[in-house]
Amino acid sequence: MSKEIDLGDRALLEAVEAALNSLRRHEAEINLLNVYPVPDGDTGSNMLHTVESVYDALFGLDPYDRKTALKLTIDSSLMGGRGNSGVILSQVIKGFCETLLTSDRVDTALLSKALLNASATAYKAIRKPTEGTILTVIKDMAAASKKAKSKDLIPFFDAVVSAGRSSVEKGPELLPLLKEAGVVDAGGWGLVVMASAVLSLIKGEKEDERLTGRAKPIGIDKETALTFTYCTELTLTGESIDLKNLEDRLNHLGDSMLVVGKEEVAHIHIHTDRPGDVLNIATDAGTIVEVKINNMADEIDEALAQRAPTEGDIGIVAVAAGNGIKKILTSLGASKVITGGQSMNVSVKEIVSTIEDLSHQKIIVLPGNKNIILAAENAAALTRKEVGVVPTRSAPESFSALMAFNPSASLQENLSGMANAKAQVKTGELTKAVRDAATPAGRVKKGEFLGLINQEAATVKKGFLAAAKEMIDLMIDEESESLTLIFGSDVKEKEKESLTKNLSKSHPSLDLESLNGEQPLYHLIVGVE
Repeated sequence: MSKEIDLGDRALLEAVEAALNSLRRHEAEINLLNVYPVPDGDTGSNMLHTVESVYDALFGLDPYDRKTALKLTIDSSLMGGRGNSGVILSQVIKGFCETLLTSDRVDTALLSKALLNASATAYKAIRKPTEGTILTVIKDMAAASKKAKSKDLIPFFDAVVSAGRSSVEKGPELLPLLKEAGVVDAGGWGLVVMASAVLSLIKGEKEDERLTGRAKPIGIDKETALTFTYCTELTLTGESIDLKNLEDRLNHLGDSMLVVGKEEVAHIHIHTDRPGDVLNIATDAGTIVEVKINNMADEIDEALAQRAPTEGDIGIVAVAAGNGIKKILTSLGASKVITGGQSMNVSVKEIVSTIEDLSHQKIIVLPGNKNIILAAENAAALTRKEVGVVPTRSAPESFSALMAFNPSASLQENLSGMANAKAQVKTGELTKAVRDAATPAGRVKKGEFLGLINQEAATVKKGFLAAAKEMIDLMIDEESESLTLIFGSDVKEKEKESLTKNLSKSHPSLDLESLNGEQPLYHLIVGVE
């Protein structure tokens, strides 16, 4: 049985990858444990983002050097920390790795010291530490490591993980808020999920089954959940940033405050009603390189709405480009809309993450573009949830599919009905050619308008109105009943009015709807049913 870890053989990367994969599987469950459903309260997502940043940094390290890897882990976790949980996790990582840097021999004695320093560093980062949270869990895990008698890695990690699990379960007795809500601390449970994944890696076993079923939906009203309006996070760089001075100056502006980092880079997180004052104080101390301000009052309703779907509820994930199109999809019932489309193909990872972020156990994905269908199908196969894909290739197809959705029907019934609905749609897309080319519709020059009908070139014209009119005329037949125009961000108001008026006269029997999709690249997207 191994008594030492050789971090020179990429064991650190393997451990980070194991923790990352486990967080991905349990992200939605950890999110459900949040007592307050505020935007930065998605603990699972925030911890996942932090560990993803570490993994991406380590994965690209070549050649792989132990000390460089440990330093990179510290820096990337700080830069990738998001929300309270992510930033606190970055401090746990910082304390742990700083100790590992002190010796080339990594055994249980050094690991125990690393855990103790991880706990001390995390506590130091919090002005008013709260027991029953992730802080208590890392402290209890560190204490268990100090008491562990075995020098072998597996018994050592077994003791540490068991202590973490026990600490999480005792959390509600230390923090009445948890007991009242009927949950354990989300951050503490996330830490146990990560540690258990590393233990399973060392053992060469599958994930511990005791990690499942920990969360349950919580009912918290908006008034209870919100004290300050804006969740403000920023990253600051400089030559000699005074973290203590920053913390003192920011302390009166809100709560949930964290100021962590070093003289060259700092991460600030605070809930406040005065984000402008936070930015002013920060610019006095250094240069802001990244800032994120969320209006929690605006976003909390969506989080609350997703808290407790019934067993039969189905979530819908759509992909689209253009703020207007995204708003329409949401208004038609999409639970979440991912930004993506032509030239902005979303990854399998993004789709999986979005699926896991929803608390629904049954999901329908609408790709909205032919280039995203395969990614959506692969994502569906990588999640434990029951996921189906309706292979929509355009926004009009996604609109039609959503309008056919029946919340009372089963997942399979909806997949069938929505697929039938989208099949009744003809899609037209009008864009400018980026180069000279020969097409089935004739030769097109760079800058001329090219009209596509169901992804096949159908018309070429120099002007927008002429191209739009010809494309639409080709799409309409005797069976057509409705015509939907979705205008892109580059179309002028006069052009919109002129085309709409012209089509109203030339096709008076059609139900005509004009929408501002604000999509890039395509000046006009048309749906005919």
